[in-house]
Amino acid sequence: MTKPNNTTKTALQLALSTRAALITRAGTGRTAPCTVTPAGLKVIEAMAAEGQDQATIARKLGLHRKTLMDIVKRSPDVEEAMAGGKALLADELTHHLLTAARKGNVVAAIYLTKARLGWVEGDRPDTRPNLIINLPDAATPEAYLRAVSVIEQPKPLGDQQ
Repeated sequence: MTKPNNTTKTALQLALSTRAALITRAGTGRTAPCTVTPAGLKVIEAMAAEGQDQATIARKLGLHRKTLMDIVKRSPDVEEAMAGGKALLADELTHHLLTAARKGNVVAAIYLTKARLGWVEGDRPDTRPNLIINLPDAATPEAYLRAVSVIEQPKPLGDQQ
């Protein structure tokens, strides 16, 4: 089995070694709409596979992070490159965890069973109690005084009938 990291590093090195433009702009200036080129797509996928965050990837393309995220939302190719890179990273990390778990690393095994298999510790109740607490509305001072005056005051001991 080939390690995904070696493949992604090679793809990143190849993408960066070619002096091809990573983005193209539809006009002049920083506010002109831009499109990611095929070389840029390779860079996005390779950098995402190496765990680079969105700001670092955007900076490499010469963009602001928000601009890159806008492009990801409107361009299926860019979205696929970003998701593909993240999937490669997830596969590589899972491979390392699984290797460690198979060598006896209990923590790695526990994490994998929880993260990949959905296991949980202990019994989880099937339903949660649904508590509803109804509080009275706020009363005006006059309404409060009327409510309090309804309560009988204790009679003095000598006035008992």
